[in-house]
Amino acid sequence: MGLGQSSKTPVEDESNDINFDHFQILRAIGKGSFGKVCIVQKKDTKKMYAMKYMNKLKCVERNEVRNVLKELQIMKNLEHPFLVNFW
Repeated sequence: MGLGQSSKTPVEDESNDINFDHFQILRAIGKGSFGKVCIVQKKDTKKMYAMKYMNKLKCVERNEVRNVLKELQIMKNLEHPFLVNFW
């Protein structure tokens, strides 16, 4: 596997209540119609991740909820050296 990649083993943490406040945004790497992908760093471990976040209201207003859920399902099942694993 390449740099910063791992198998589909989820990140283990003492608490399962990880939220947006546990990360520092370093820079944006992509932008869509209702979301962004950023490089973030977890504040306690200093590990870097790609994080996609979306505006739920825009997804609902544009009737895109089904597409977002389909993307989630696809990303959970993909494993490829050129893709970031979904957790």
